[in-house]
Amino acid sequence: MKEKKLLSFALLMIGFASVVLFSSTALAQQPLIKIAVLPFEVHSEKEVPTLQKQIQSQLITNLLKTKIFQTIAPDELARLGSGEKIDEKMAKSLGEETGADYVIFGSVTQLGITLSIDAKVLPVKGERILRNLFAQGRGIENLSKLCSQLSDKVLVIAAGETRIAAIYVKGTFKIEPSAVLNVIKSAQGKNLSETNINADIRAIFKMGFFDDVKAEVQDTSAGKELTFVVKEKPAIAEIKYAGNKALKNKDLEGAVTVKAHQLVNMERVRADIDKIKGLYSDKGYRNVEITPEINRKSDKEVVLTFKIDEQQQLFVKKITFTGNQAFSNRRLSKLMETNEWGIFHFISDSGLLKTEKLNSDLNKISVFYLNNGYIHARVGTPIITSDKKGISITIPISEGRRFKVGKVDIAGDLPNVPKTQLLSNLKILKGNHYDREAVIKDVDFLTEKLNNEGYAYADIVPDVLPHDQEQVVDVTYKLTKNDKVYFNRISISGNTKTRDKVIRRELEFSEGDLYTRDDLKESYTKLNRFQYFEEIDFQAEKGSEKSLMDVNIRVKEKPTGQISLGAGYSANNGAVLTGQISQQNLLGRGQTLGLTASLGSRSSSISLAFTEPWLFDEPLWSKYEIWHTYTEYDTYDVSSSGFGLTLGYPMWKLGFPTWKKVYGYLGYRLSMDDISNVYATASNYIKRQEGQTTTSSVTGTLTRDTTDDNMFPTRGSRNSASIEYAGGLLGGTTAFVKYTGVSSWFFPLPLDLVFGVKGRMGYIQELEGKLIPVWNRFYVGGINSIRGLREVGPLDPATGDAIGGLTMTVFNSELVFPIVKSAGIKGVAFFDMGNAWSRGYHFEELRRTAGLGLRWYSPMGPLRLEWGYILDRKYNEPTSRIEFTVGFFM
Repeated sequence: MKEKKLLSFALLMIGFASVVLFSSTALAQQPLIKIAVLPFEVHSEKEVPTLQKQIQSQLITNLLKTKIFQTIAPDELARLGSGEKIDEKMAKSLGEETGADYVIFGSVTQLGITLSIDAKVLPVKGERILRNLFAQGRGIENLSKLCSQLSDKVLVIAAGETRIAAIYVKGTFKIEPSAVLNVIKSAQGKNLSETNINADIRAIFKMGFFDDVKAEVQDTSAGKELTFVVKEKPAIAEIKYAGNKALKNKDLEGAVTVKAHQLVNMERVRADIDKIKGLYSDKGYRNVEITPEINRKSDKEVVLTFKIDEQQQLFVKKITFTGNQAFSNRRLSKLMETNEWGIFHFISDSGLLKTEKLNSDLNKISVFYLNNGYIHARVGTPIITSDKKGISITIPISEGRRFKVGKVDIAGDLPNVPKTQLLSNLKILKGNHYDREAVIKDVDFLTEKLNNEGYAYADIVPDVLPHDQEQVVDVTYKLTKNDKVYFNRISISGNTKTRDKVIRRELEFSEGDLYTRDDLKESYTKLNRFQYFEEIDFQAEKGSEKSLMDVNIRVKEKPTGQISLGAGYSANNGAVLTGQISQQNLLGRGQTLGLTASLGSRSSSISLAFTEPWLFDEPLWSKYEIWHTYTEYDTYDVSSSGFGLTLGYPMWKLGFPTWKKVYGYLGYRLSMDDISNVYATASNYIKRQEGQTTTSSVTGTLTRDTTDDNMFPTRGSRNSASIEYAGGLLGGTTAFVKYTGVSSWFFPLPLDLVFGVKGRMGYIQELEGKLIPVWNRFYVGGINSIRGLREVGPLDPATGDAIGGLTMTVFNSELVFPIVKSAGIKGVAFFDMGNAWSRGYHFEELRRTAGLGLRWYSPMGPLRLEWGYILDRKYNEPTSRIEFTVGFFM
């Protein structure tokens, strides 16, 4: 194999040498222009011989530099001239005798400090005209400059024969001739130059497309025609792979940049071999050998085959550390993704050595030491050895001594917060071991404080001063505010459907406002809660002045319309078939329109709802809905029709500036309900309400929502309190006041875990002695309250039917964890407790359940499948219950 490589290299160098040799030979065949420079006649009071010799010598030197002229030796010209005065006839005779193409003669005159040269250029052959040239200057010191001017003029006269009239490229069939012409120095109208042509041949060869390059020159009446004759490398007709077993062809094709129908480029082929070796190395084949083989298919096409010898697959058999005393090998190994071979390697890829992963592991170990007080710790370059049994990795470590934190201080431009308060919020604490991660968090904390006061370009530099003898580190955060910054231009891109104003009205800042980082973060959160966009990217950059900040908001929209069919099961309604048509971003205006219908074995419903979040271009949230439902219970049926209107407005805009994120809602609801098909065995409470009932009510609600996501929140809280008043001046046949309160809190945990708690309490007060409709009472049990229980609470003493409570309490706690993160499938473990009562709160009677569940934001909407186990099971109760729903959940 090595012999093949040496032979290929030798052939390549021989070919290149032949190209250069040929080019030189071709150009050498082109005769140079012979020119005779005769002694000039000198008119001067002194230094006549010296001046005459200087002019002749200088002109000859300048003409030879062009590499176009060949000059006649001065001693030969002197012998032929015999010292006579040179006229045109003698000059031509001398030119013919010496074989010159041109003869230069003339006179030089020096008057005082003025020096003038009159020169004649006589063509020896043909009938061409004698040309007179003139140059003048001041002082003998300018003689060289005057001679240079004359040489340039001679070149212009004589170079007509060496000027390039045209340049051609022959031999290309895939490469455009213009691509060749773009890399050469020679150009039409310029003089032919051997130096340029040699450089041109090298530049063309360097393009990598040709096996051979030649230059040919031909005389024409217009000048020289320069032709570059090239031989293109063959094109790749097909790329094959041989010997690969561990990797499929498609894996290799993804790494290879050389493609079929391209010209063979060995540099790219060798680069692709390195990429393939990288793929094999990540699979444990560190000794793989790859040889490119090129076989002719035709004169212009070849087949490129990557011949692969995979060798033996090697795994990491041992990872050891040297120099570590504070932490064991096992502790350090746990920080690494690179690990030793295990019996489940075919599932987990354990034991595979990947260079990028190993480098990342070394950085993790280094950071680990810095976070534990070892400020001088160094992790060296790993020593990797391999044999037939596997790979051994030895990682050298120099720990140094462990340092504690000494003084902690904040200096410079402090924000408008007491220094003591800032110090109390720092993560780095005196007496603790030095922790670089804590320092990073402190820098971010202090930066945010200054950012929120308008100092967008504030600098916070942690000055870490170690005292080696005491083994302590003093940490001083040096703050520099720099200038205040204001929001300047706000640009939005990527929104092909959503209107700009829908996005802008959710921003917490506008042009001209003082910059704050909290406003950017809150604006991002609000847009993310929309569920209109797959991606949202805020890019803040310096504006036209240093005191201005431009914000570029880029979004990637996702479909917001939905047509779905689904099936579900609930404890109250049994099997249910649901359908929904909705648009959450109607016409790009941020409005929501939805039609929902369901048909179950014991119930049916249909509802139409429209939501306008900014009525009259004000943050006045409004919702309009109409509905009709029908439900069959065990001993009676209920049908309900009605409509509702709700308006909401941010409270801080009503003169409550401290009530940030608090919204107030006021809603009206008119419901016409009919209880029918009442069984004789039904509760007396139900029988007393048989017939039609009208409920006209107004509900006032205060809510505060700081969660980061509507569907799957990971942090923040949702709190609400509401009062519903029915009857009285509002009319209707019912009268009551209903109080409810809900509080939910979410806490992010490591490993993408989220812990959530939720509490609900309610109370209904009777008015005017009227019965409270059974559907307005509190019912506890089911997937949205106490999972695993169907119905708990007051029962009719005569029939045992559930009649709902006038008071209610429910507590839920759950731990949500990812199952298939990429698909958005999550698992949940929960504990619930609660109950409802006819009067008062009896917490000793709280029912308890626990269980597991599955959640998925499916194409049909949020899906829940949850199993609840009853912890305080009563007589005749099932031990557990499985419930399934498709739809929004809170």
